[in-house]
Amino acid sequence: MKHMRFLVFTLLAFGMITACSESTQTLDQQVDALIAEEQFEEAIVLLDSQEPSPEVKALKEDVHLQHGIHLIYSADPAQMRENANNALLEFIAVLEINPENEKARAEINQILNIYRTFPDRQPAEEILEDLEDLGFQI
Repeated sequence: MKHMRFLVFTLLAFGMITACSESTQTLDQQVDALIAEEQFEEAIVLLDSQEPSPEVKALKEDVHLQHGIHLIYSADPAQMRENANNALLEFIAVLEINPENEKARAEINQILNIYRTFPDRQPAEEILEDLEDLGFQI
């Protein structure tokens, strides 16, 4: 019985220490860790659970940018069109947060240039509309 109490106490103490160590991470560090683990959706969910602030807005911009870059440069060639469309959606989200983000604009232009090399190929229709609304020439 003593061993059982010790085990329960040890597990509770470990749980408290783990919970405390997680809570000492800054939001920035938590988001960076999720990005490093390619858990972009989880990072957005975490940020959506926060009070809106300039920091949260900047972190969301970065998560969307990093996710778009990941989709394009880590893509399985067999899923390139789907990944390109999803990357464009991520870059559009970046520009909705910060219309001046040059990296997102450059990535969109690069994807559009690739599409232009293939006859009869283009991004999904709703993405084209969003891009035109943002001033891109299709």
